[in-house]
Amino acid sequence: MEQNVCNKGPASEEEVTQSSRLTSTRRIWKNLIVLAVVFLVNFTAFRALQNLQSTLNSEAGLGVVSLSCVYASMVLSCLYAPFFIHKVGSCKWTVVVCFFGHILYTGSNFYPSWFTLIPSSILLGAISGPLWTAQITYLTSSAQEYAKLVQHDNTEGDIAKFNGVFYFIFELAGLSGNLISSLVLSVGKQDIGKGEFCGAMDCGVRPEAKNWTYYVTNSSTPPMTSNHNSTEITDEKQQVIVYTLFGVFLACNILAALLAGLCLDKDVKNLQLASSEPVQVSQLLLRTVRVFKDIDYVLLMPLLVIIGMSEAIVAGEVTKSYVSCVLGVQMVGYVMVSFSVTSGVFSPLFGHLSKYTGTRSLIIAAVVANAVLLIYMLLWQPDEDSLARILSVAGGWGVVRAVWHTQLYAVLGATFPTNQEAVFANTKMTQSVGNMLVFAYSAALCMDVKLYIYIAVLALGTVGYGALKWKTRDKNKTEVDTLGNAVDREKGCDAALERWDLMERETSI
Repeated sequence: MEQNVCNKGPASEEEVTQSSRLTSTRRIWKNLIVLAVVFLVNFTAFRALQNLQSTLNSEAGLGVVSLSCVYASMVLSCLYAPFFIHKVGSCKWTVVVCFFGHILYTGSNFYPSWFTLIPSSILLGAISGPLWTAQITYLTSSAQEYAKLVQHDNTEGDIAKFNGVFYFIFELAGLSGNLISSLVLSVGKQDIGKGEFCGAMDCGVRPEAKNWTYYVTNSSTPPMTSNHNSTEITDEKQQVIVYTLFGVFLACNILAALLAGLCLDKDVKNLQLASSEPVQVSQLLLRTVRVFKDIDYVLLMPLLVIIGMSEAIVAGEVTKSYVSCVLGVQMVGYVMVSFSVTSGVFSPLFGHLSKYTGTRSLIIAAVVANAVLLIYMLLWQPDEDSLARILSVAGGWGVVRAVWHTQLYAVLGATFPTNQEAVFANTKMTQSVGNMLVFAYSAALCMDVKLYIYIAVLALGTVGYGALKWKTRDKNKTEVDTLGNAVDREKGCDAALERWDLMERETSI
């Protein structure tokens, strides 16, 4: 009897350990889902607004200039992102605080002008660096904690899997936001944003869309046409439609902030920050800037710029030159749904597939697919009967985006296991440079020139990634050789000791 009691003790302890481990893994998965859902709800608004800016606010390029301000400010915000997170105290509350910048930006779209949209865009960029740094840090820390709990040696695979799940849910923001915008705008005018030269031949801002923004945002001013009654009714109806759309988006931003504050648990970083000594601002800034001295990060930079450029190309250029120019602004959302669905579906697929193929194979495949897309867009002239082709091109960009997000973040997490806040802050900064560049020259260059610039950066990024893998291979080979030499030395020492013992025994005999 006594023996049974003694045997029961270790078994109970093991059961408690397994139960605690199961509870911890469930908590990690719950936080991952909550994090993805709050970003889904919040960016339902922003991504739809971003896709519509180049068309709805096309007068003097206000829309693309505002987006350029967002990403220019975001470049600078990434420098102080680690300090911001430390000051707030955790990644969770950083996310909550930063969502209020999105609320203000959406609100400024009710009356878009140079005095409302530009300041709110700068503020949005100022909080975007800390927001995305907190998101990546929270997700990566959760993946590493999960890998320890389930005793996985391949941390890179778990990071890729978590990124796949996050971006699968997050990409639904493109589906929901663009679907809402197209359904609402389909009730209004059907020819907004159309132009004569489309595709790679599209050059600069089209004058056809100028009057639309003017009438919608200045309804008290009588329209400059001879048919006052019919035009006034149309403009008033259009104003109500746009305000309804912005009202839905504003509600999404507020709901996201509430969900993040109430449902997201405090992250591992919060415990580290609470127990650590205060860190000076200069130390955090230097830690962030020093990442640029790391040759491994420098080699990855062009591909990180490509992530930002690809998002800007789709949001600001494909929507204007290949969608609204041919089909009208009401079709932008439907086409972007194709982009979001493919990106969302392929994100978890690539996250899981990378365990078997490795990140290198998927990144090379993405480079080839992206090059094919660019060449096709240069040679193809879209028209009103090209809806299927436009949807296919948008879907292709979604597949490429899925690879960039799941695989490049996994490479970063595995290459830089320490100092994650600084590395991911620099990552978002580098991506923002890509966004900023595309939106900055959007109104000044023709579409074909923009595509050539993208091809050049993609080629540079491919070379940099290849150099990184070659460098890493040499490093791993050196480590293996060193380990082998150490083992050989140990074996040699053991053999020498055996010979010495044998000689001692023979001498004693």
